[in-house]
Amino acid sequence: MRIIVLVSLIALTTSGCVGLAVRAVAQPRRADMSQMLERADADGDGVITRAEFAAARAKMFDRLDRNRDGYLDKDDAPRLALRRKSDSGNRQQMLLMLDKDGDGRVSRDEFLSGPGILFQRADTNNDGVVDKDELAAFKAAMAKRQ
Repeated sequence: MRIIVLVSLIALTTSGCVGLAVRAVAQPRRADMSQMLERADADGDGVITRAEFAAARAKMFDRLDRNRDGYLDKDDAPRLALRRKSDSGNRQQMLLMLDKDGDGRVSRDEFLSGPGILFQRADTNNDGVVDKDELAAFKAAMAKRQ
């Protein structure tokens, strides 16, 4: 068995978030985006609010900003693997979507205010929270995609 590093920008185009997973597996798998939602449930009540999701995104940015300069860029590349293709497409294109001012890097503000499509897709009734039923349905949909 060989070590495969799965680095997924957890589809910045679908979630606005960045994630890293390292596994010893024979075949790479897509990251389970529903796990990101579950981890965002800060108070453990089974309901993810938009505020909890935003706080989780802020923590993720802090983890990914390796050099603590307030930007995600090539200096953070060992963690982000910006030069490699992911199973969801070209990472550079995903970062460019968040790089609103075109300076070649993603600021904390750009990252946090970027598209939150992951939350939007899970919040099917558009009430600003992802409840247990919505999370279960989202998990089922993610399982089908894998």
